Amino acid sequence: MPIKSLFGKTYHLLERSLDIGRLRHGVIASNVANLDTPGYRPKEIDFDKALKDSLERKPVDLTRTHPLHFGAQAGRYETSYEEAGDRVDIDQEMSKLSENNLRYQTDIEMLLRKFSMLKYGITEGGR
Repeated sequence: MPIKSLFGKTYHLLERSLDIGRLRHGVIASNVANLDTPGYRPKEIDFDKALKDSLERKPVDLTRTHPLHFGAQAGRYETSYEEAGDRVDIDQEMSKLSENNLRYQTDIEMLLRKFSMLKYGITEGGR
């Protein structure tokens, strides 16, 4: 049985969601760090658009450099940044940060529950 069928589409979706959440956190943190920088324009990642784009892209096959290496696919994808206004609004950025954190924590909880179900199936319910 291939390993992909063991984990399914939900794991792939959660992986992408966590990656985009990590990138979005960095962008928001950069906006906050540049709060007083003259001429700095805040940036934003549209989470829904980035997730949709990343799920529609086909992964790129990696070349094996040694016959004993596992086959793999690259999980890289581009995320576009958009300018989000004239100046950084700290209240707005902190709101985005807490929303992003909540989404990230929810994804982690979902991933933990999926692993828990997988573990339960492997151990046959503790028998």
